[in-house]
Parts: sequence; structure tokens; C-alpha cells
Amino acid sequence: MLFMTLIIVVVLVLGFVLMSTEQVTHLNRAAVSMFCGVIACILYMLQAGDYIQLMHPDEYAEFLAGENSTTAFVKQFVADHVLVKYISEACAVILFLIATNTTVEVMHNNGVFDPLVRWLRMRDSRRFLWIVTFLTAFVSFNIDNLTTVIMMMALVSRIVKSQSQKIIYSCSILFAASVGGCCSVIGDMTSLSLWIHGVVTPTAFFTGLAPACITSLVVFNILMSFMLNGRVEVFSMLNQFDGDDSTLRPWQKVVMLVLGIVGIWFIPTFHYITKLPPFLGALCVMSLIWLVEGLFNIKRNLISVFVQRNYFRNTEFIGMRIILYFLGVCLSVGVLAECGALQFIGNILCTYINNVYIYGLVTAAFSCVVDNVPVVLMGLNMFPLDTVEASTSDFIQNGIYWQLLSYCCAMGGALLFMGTLAGQAVLQVAKVHLKWYFKNYAWRVLLAWMAGMVVFYLTHI
Repeated sequence: MLFMTLIIVVVLVLGFVLMSTEQVTHLNRAAVSMFCGVIACILYMLQAGDYIQLMHPDEYAEFLAGENSTTAFVKQFVADHVLVKYISEACAVILFLIATNTTVEVMHNNGVFDPLVRWLRMRDSRRFLWIVTFLTAFVSFNIDNLTTVIMMMALVSRIVKSQSQKIIYSCSILFAASVGGCCSVIGDMTSLSLWIHGVVTPTAFFTGLAPACITSLVVFNILMSFMLNGRVEVFSMLNQFDGDDSTLRPWQKVVMLVLGIVGIWFIPTFHYITKLPPFLGALCVMSLIWLVEGLFNIKRNLISVFVQRNYFRNTEFIGMRIILYFLGVCLSVGVLAECGALQFIGNILCTYINNVYIYGLVTAAFSCVVDNVPVVLMGLNMFPLDTVEASTSDFIQNGIYWQLLSYCCAMGGALLFMGTLAGQAVLQVAKVHLKWYFKNYAWRVLLAWMAGMVVFYLTHI
């Protein structure tokens, strides 16, 4: 069993490295993720009987109900009681992302965000930096980081003409999206996974991380401001899109914007009141926005063909890649948990280190070179939720560890582009050179991250 566990670990580590080096190997990370997830499940099934006796002895004995264990019983138990847990958690996150991304796409497709282009059109480069980053953090607080980064970079590209300034603002958008997403349970796949797993609650999670996140964003903006002097090089004329799919009146756009923001904010309250899964609240908001959009465009709906923006043709494929990628990662991490590897590492850390801040720094280091999604999921399954009602425990619901896990992995992912899907998008679209990145960006992120860590420590003494 130990030999098989080592094989599983080696296969998945190699898979995680290939996922994070997609820009070098040119291998689709979604394909690598699904392949590794399936291979890990197959390897697990080769010795599933031993793993079940190790991790689920009582549940399996109850499942057998006095019958002798057979291969058929083992396969049925794994299918019905082991892997289904990780698949259901992955599907809950995926359905939530589908709902929120569709909500944003419907709003964007109807020109709801077009007034932002006119509002953001300003000349002061430093003022533009502060407004764009805080706006990005606010948007990322409500929707996932990748969608936020793509949308904000698209808005900035319609305003800023200078390529060098675009690179600065694109990197700033990435950092702001990471900061905004990590302090909200609906702001990123990683924090959403923590919420669905039940280790955090929305209000406590935000209040615990907000001071550190705001501090890091302020420090980062101050450091980045030294790179900006003079005026923003803007396009002389706005390239405003006024196609057939943007015929709403201003008040209709405002209605859709308010419904979208208020609806997304209401999702945690919906979950608290009904105790239903969060993705049902997100699907409710999506359907409401869709119905309102249909009423506002009732005449246009009779047209068989109408213009769509490039944004949607791009994000449809990206969205499917995210779904397959996340499902593969959940299967891979689930196998690591079920074969006892994560529990073994967690026991070693508790025995020889026993310091959550060091845990946070270690996970951040891994997030720099490995995608932060599997790192957070492994950290989530490494330490079980402490059910002891002791306020001093770091692993109870809303404990320090879960907040540090989200913050440090977000900062680690922002530190190196390979550590996050949003970073990969910035690297591709903005065409950032590594020499410029290490000289102008990385050390600023590191200082901002450390400033936030100091504030986090002082607010949790």
C-alpha cells in the first residue's frame, strides 16, 4: 500500500507541475488535470480495500452489515461513499461559477458596464491606478478572479493606448483581483471551496481578512505609483460598441446592474436563511437577471441573429476549461486525501512545527510554483475541521488557519504568474516579459504581502 501511495503522489506532483508550466510545455492544463484525476482514481482502485480499511473502517463495516468484504462491495463503497463526496463538492463550486459568470456575461452583453469606460477615462496616471485597482478588488469580491481580470483588462485596453502603461495596469489588476477574491467566500474558487466545505462563514471570513487585504493593496499601490509619472496615454476617441445587443436605455442598464450586485451579495444571506447550497442562490440570481434581460430586449429576441461581443466567444471556452480543470483537481486531491498522504503530512506538520503562520508561508511558497487551486484544496483536506468548542484552536470554524490559507495562497499566486489562472491570462494578453516582471513587479507584491501579514498577525493576537 505504501508503494502504491508513493506512485500516486509522484504522478500527481508531476501533473501539478505540468499544469503550472502550461506556458512552457504548451500542454492544456485542463487536459492534464482530468488525465491525472482519472489515473489517480484508477491507481486508488487497485488497492481500494486497504485504503478503505485505513481511512473508513467504521463506515465500511456499517456498509457491509455483517457481510464478508468482496471486490464488488469495495467498488460500490468507493463509488457511493468515497469519491462522490469530492465530485459533489466540485460540482457545487462549478455550478456556482457557471451561475455567476453567466450573470456577468448577460450584463456585459447588454452594455451594463459600458459607462465605466467613460467614467474611467481620466488623465492622472496615479489616480487612474488607485481607482482601477480598488474597482477591480470590488468586482473580484463578487465574482471569480479570472472573469474579473479579463473584464477589467478589456475595459483598460479600451482606454489606455500606451503598451508600457497597459502592462503596469494589467499587473496591478491581477494583484487587486487576488486581494479582493481571497477575502470573500464568493470571490474565488478557493475561498468558495472553503465556504462550501463549512470551515468558514461569510461575515467572519471577510472581517478577519479585510484589514490585511486592504493594507496590502494600499502598500502595493503606493509602490506602483512610483512607476507612473504624468498623464495616461488614452485613445483620442472612444471605440464605443453600439451593436444590436446593446439597445437598453440607461435606466434599464442601471436596473440590471443593481439587480446583479444586490443579487450576488444576497447569496450568503440566502444560504443562511434557507440552509440550501450556495449555488442554488447563484442560479436564482442568474435566472432573475436573464428574465429581466429578456423583458428589456423583448423586441430584439425576435431577431434570429444578432451581434455578440468578443468577450463571450473568449470566455465560453475559458469557462469550460475551468470546469474540467477544477473537476480534475478535485479528483486528484480527493485521492491524495483518501490514500492517507495528506493526513500523514498534516500529522508531521502538527508534530514538528505546530505553527499556522509557518503553514501559511509554506502553502504560499507552493502557490508560487503550483496553481493555488490544488494547494488550497490540499491544505483544506490536510487538517480536519476541529469540532472542539475551543476558541484557542486554529482549526475550528473561522479559525486562523483557514483565513491564512486563503490569503497566503492568493498572494503566492499573485507573486508568480504561473500560480494562478488569472496570472496566466495577464501573461498572455499583456505580454509581460519576465525581466520586467522580476525587476518591477515581484518585489512590490512581496512587500505588500508582508505588510498584510503583519496586519493580520496584529489583528489576530
